Amino acid sequence: MDSALLRHKLDILALTTTKTKYGTISTSYEQKYSTHCHVIFDSESQVVSEGEILYPINRTFIVRAYVPVTEKDRLVFEGKKYKILSINKNEYYGNIEIKATLVNE
Repeated sequence: MDSALLRHKLDILALTTTKTKYGTISTSYEQKYSTHCHVIFDSESQVVSEGEILYPINRTFIVRAYVPVTEKDRLVFEGKKYKILSINKNEYYGNIEIKATLVNE
């Protein structure tokens, strides 16, 4: 893995569940790890869902192989949250390729 490509900052948020005093379960995301990454800006496409036109934004993040990331985590890149679609560990190159889509909140 060429370290010169790791120019962007990436924060990884972990899903945490807590039980409130009323007995309900609350889920939230808390800071888990922070690293540098290489970003591949995938093309945007138009999708029609339930009569609405959506423009999903997909990104591919490449990080070093030792970064602790799971499918339940969220990524924060340039202040925007991304949901992880897939994780591909490439042991030959020593990196992890993470495909993610922008979360519309």
